[in-house]
Amino acid sequence: MKFTLMGVLDSLAGVLKKGYPEYPVYIEPGIQETEVPCFFLFLMPSEISGETGGRYLRDLGIDIVFVQQRNIQDGNRGMLSVAEYLDGALDCFSYTDGSGDTALIRTFERNWKTEDQVLHYQFHIRQRVSVPGESDYMREMEENHAGIKKQK
Repeated sequence: MKFTLMGVLDSLAGVLKKGYPEYPVYIEPGIQETEVPCFFLFLMPSEISGETGGRYLRDLGIDIVFVQQRNIQDGNRGMLSVAEYLDGALDCFSYTDGSGDTALIRTFERNWKTEDQVLHYQFHIRQRVSVPGESDYMREMEENHAGIKKQK
């Protein structure tokens, strides 16, 4: 299974469509006309750190932004409803890379806030990955015939 950024965004769009099928989800904001209410998916600063055995830890920051018409009656209630849905749906979500295989991905540091009548639901994904290729296994092992010095 391949773990890709577009795979993550597409899988998250599927979670949003499951809960709110009538709301569009935009991965590339600003390119197309937007209809509100809608969701935007943004990548926040992310890190990749090396681990043993040719593996890497990818720490991806995600920001799901929910936008609705401004100054509407019960607008805050709508944002709270979306935040509540995301709290329940994003503890673990189903990831697919398009090949038909799926895996559960856990999220970390989930939080949400409203700014200027827009909901920001932010979290991190910490996934260990490896780059395909041949591993460089140990071919020989050196022997050390050192003894322990006797105490006098």
